[in-house]
Amino acid sequence: MAYNGTQTSLILFVFNETIKNNDYNRFNCSINPTVAVLISFHIGRILSILCIIFGIIGNLTLILIIFRSSFYYFSYGLILLFISTFDIIRLISTIFYYLIQANIISLNLITLTIYITLYRYPKIITNWLKVFLAIERFIAVKYWVAHRYNINSNNSKRIHRTRQRKILLLILILFLCCLISQHPNLIPSRYISTRICLTRLLIISTPNPYFYYGNYVFNGFLYSLISYIILDDVLPIMTLIIFNTILLYELRRLPALTSKKLAESIFILFFLTIFSIFILPRSFLVIINLYVDQKYFNDTIMSVVFHTCQGLEMFNHVITGYACFLSCRHLRKNLIQNIGILFVKFRQKRNSLKSTTIELATISEK
Repeated sequence: MAYNGTQTSLILFVFNETIKNNDYNRFNCSINPTVAVLISFHIGRILSILCIIFGIIGNLTLILIIFRSSFYYFSYGLILLFISTFDIIRLISTIFYYLIQANIISLNLITLTIYITLYRYPKIITNWLKVFLAIERFIAVKYWVAHRYNINSNNSKRIHRTRQRKILLLILILFLCCLISQHPNLIPSRYISTRICLTRLLIISTPNPYFYYGNYVFNGFLYSLISYIILDDVLPIMTLIIFNTILLYELRRLPALTSKKLAESIFILFFLTIFSIFILPRSFLVIINLYVDQKYFNDTIMSVVFHTCQGLEMFNHVITGYACFLSCRHLRKNLIQNIGILFVKFRQKRNSLKSTTIELATISEK
């Protein structure tokens, strides 16, 4: 990044001006939270813990079942694999958030950057992977008659491997594009300071209005509007809604047997789309929290709404594994089979331990 000759004096100036301009906000944030804020925060924390536990269990189970089933050979199985993986990363970022809130991890610009990266990057990846899933299912429905193959044939496996390689290439391109989109979040100097507002129990960061990106002053509000709202949330969710509508129409036009075969994988997409809508409110609240003067909003209402929306967003990353098992009979069957195998192995191990114990007891008696 290039800096002009006046940047040092401008940074000193902005620090002084920020201290002057934020006296009101700092005074506000020194007030203890209301009962409503405390209740919403603690309910949100308890729900987050439950979401983290059940979300990681559900997504890990889905990953294991996909690896041990024929889903592994399908391109949509591969996409679900990546969605589950990044859902887990997003859930882990919530652990990091509450460790900061508990002051176990100190809050500074570096830890703030780590949290934003862990939170934003998996979120945008999962949103666009769902779009990939919708497009893949649309192609499967639209051209099913012309491209249907027997899954057990060698030709089918070769075709699915070719499709998987193409999907992997697209996913790698998505990773790169998302990294380019999110790379300003990796720069701690975008903010002057960060703190926990005691009134709202939220992390409040002060944007640096004199942060230079190349030779130009970085427009944080415009970047947040384009990245946080349009690219990360609104565009992928609108695309999902459009493709879901088209899929419903196309599915009804197929023969009954074909429709039944494809419906299960499409129902998974419907579940994921419904819960994706829950992520929208929090994105708008993040921008309001960053760039709108706090005196225009009631602290209690803002905090309660924010923590509620944060909890709703968590469900978006928890539901993936459970939606797949509820919607797809094939996945449920594989899950039951694997649980049965584990149960048999556990019984065999337990019986072998019992027989060993009996033998040792007999030997000791002799």
